[in-house]
Amino acid sequence: MGRHWKDNKFAIVLIAAGLLFLLHNFFFFSVWETLLKLTPLLLVWWGFRLLRRSGRHSGKDPDFQVFTDTTMTTSSEFLKHSSAFGDISIKVDGEEFSGGSVSSVFGRISIDLREVRRIGSYGQLDLHSVFGDIKIYLPECVSYDVSGSNLFGTIINHEGGKIEGCNYCGPGTEGGGQKLVIRPSLVFGDMEIMK
Repeated sequence: MGRHWKDNKFAIVLIAAGLLFLLHNFFFFSVWETLLKLTPLLLVWWGFRLLRRSGRHSGKDPDFQVFTDTTMTTSSEFLKHSSAFGDISIKVDGEEFSGGSVSSVFGRISIDLREVRRIGSYGQLDLHSVFGDIKIYLPECVSYDVSGSNLFGTIINHEGGKIEGCNYCGPGTEGGGQKLVIRPSLVFGDMEIMK
């Protein structure tokens, strides 16, 4: 199939080039000027082709996906996942959670930690999103702090209030008990924390 498809692509390119030159000859427009105007479109198409060719999983980093949604359940204490042009939905069903890093460009992030009972020693969750929203579901027994940045987005705490200045200390964190530090970095997206 690969050889046949390559032959077809070459034939399509020849037909398109022939049609352009016919239009140039009969309708008096400049092929070269038109091609120069279409060059940015060609570059965008080429970039998308390269991303698609890299596949659903990048060979270098199995935790990075392109053009696909991720839905997974894990008992791992540490999350590491990235996506471009796809949503990430992760449910942690283990009793202990230590944190991690989850990133998305043009996709939503949803992390469900409601089955977690303890926060491990690291206790920090880094969340990065560009053009996408984030939702985090926390158990009642876990308190949290939020310290991060957002540009053209809003961060809402579990009580429905807007977190001003991207810094928030949840109730119960001052006693030194178990807490999760959430460090969001948002550009054109909102984050909501729910219990």
